[in-house]
Amino acid sequence: MKILCGPPGTGKTYRAAREAAKVLEPERFAEALASASSEEAIRGLHDRLVAEGRILWVTFHSSYSYEDFIEGYRPIVDDEGRLAYRVVDGPFKSLCLRAGSETDLQIGEQLFDGRGQPAGVVIDKDAGGWTVRSTPARADQVAAYYDRYVPRSVIERIISMGLQPQIFSIPGNGIRDLADFGIDPADPDLPAPVGDETATSRDGLVIRRFISVRTRMFSTIDLGNSSHYGAVMRKLLQLRAPGVRSGTSVALVIDEINRAEPSRVFGELLTLLEADKRRGMPEEKRIWLPYSKELFTVPLGISIIGTMNTVDRSLTALDFAMRRRFEFEYIGPETSLLAHALGGIDIRALLGRLNSRIRMLLGAGHEFGHSYLMSAKLDAIAQSRGWMGMPDAEIRSLARVFRTALIPTLAEYFHDDWRKIRAIAGEVRSDAELISLFSSVEADPVFAERLPEEYELGESQAPIFADWWDPDGVNWDAHKFIRFCTALAAGT
Repeated sequence: MKILCGPPGTGKTYRAAREAAKVLEPERFAEALASASSEEAIRGLHDRLVAEGRILWVTFHSSYSYEDFIEGYRPIVDDEGRLAYRVVDGPFKSLCLRAGSETDLQIGEQLFDGRGQPAGVVIDKDAGGWTVRSTPARADQVAAYYDRYVPRSVIERIISMGLQPQIFSIPGNGIRDLADFGIDPADPDLPAPVGDETATSRDGLVIRRFISVRTRMFSTIDLGNSSHYGAVMRKLLQLRAPGVRSGTSVALVIDEINRAEPSRVFGELLTLLEADKRRGMPEEKRIWLPYSKELFTVPLGISIIGTMNTVDRSLTALDFAMRRRFEFEYIGPETSLLAHALGGIDIRALLGRLNSRIRMLLGAGHEFGHSYLMSAKLDAIAQSRGWMGMPDAEIRSLARVFRTALIPTLAEYFHDDWRKIRAIAGEVRSDAELISLFSSVEADPVFAERLPEEYELGESQAPIFADWWDPDGVNWDAHKFIRFCTALAAGT
């Protein structure tokens, strides 16, 4: 288990997505990393794992609770359309169940019908179900194959009702044993036997009608020609049979893990996060869940990756019980990911200068991340503002980052101490000229003499941005802003 921590803009969320894909599919990740378009390949691998339900993203917030994360009572509408309260599993418990006790069909899985004949191949899947490709049994079919989607919720409901995969291939005539379809002969909704039917058997058409009414999902026609449903269900039941090792590796990515209070969110399951206390380990522990009243343990196959902002003062600090259960990896700014020059500005030196000044005043961990000044970020700003094609589009985007992100963040860091903000990134000297990003307060000596001596003048209050570096304004001066940034990068 790992927490990626660092100041904003350093790519923690980006790194978490890669870590999740790598821990689940190391070989496929290595292949994607070695491909010509590695970023696209890794993103595709991550997205596929999310679609399969093997990577789950959760974002903590101040009101996030144990009931949201593990389990709790939630209002639902039952099968009769009435409002009811039931214990609903949260994302962590659901993922643990999948990793420890629920198997899943894999892409490329060969499926078989009740006679052991091939019934199709799983060609795709997502969190909602599977796509099965089957070949028509009759030679006069127009298509060479058919792709049919089998919803996961439907299969799970049929399994929970105790019915058998054979219900999806019921012949239209002939007497059939009820036990073959998982039907209780004593079921009060089952029509009484007539003709050749017995207490334990019914005509195929009667069985179709009964199951159609009972499931309320399939017509009698569906139940005679839905072998792809039966093939999926048959394989799942095989994988879940006693003695068969079930489960799959999964990953939970918790963004902003310290925005909630993690010890309260994890609750009693905090003990089970340690590897030696998980299912199958020598020190395995089982915890009694307060809502569902059942014993629960965390499987080995679940990985937890978190991201943590080390700057925001509004966030909750992790207690030692949480800290000793996670590895911490500091993610800092990487200036090497930035372009060498931007409109004549050494963008790497510019970010390095800003961060060195911040470290001098606040220490490490408060720097600006490289994502603020990456080319993709600046291009996206230019695109959204309609500046694409302008000769100074990149410089305009950089100015907007200063106005809307860097300066406001400095104001937060230094509690609106604008003297320090001016010193860090508000004023420079270029060719003996003082260039300031802020408008000067017009001098009024007569008024100043009338004020009490202890009165704080506006120079120390929140200033007004000068209009010469407003990239949307008529007074925008790209050349002057380039001079400003060049001088700031040089430290003058």
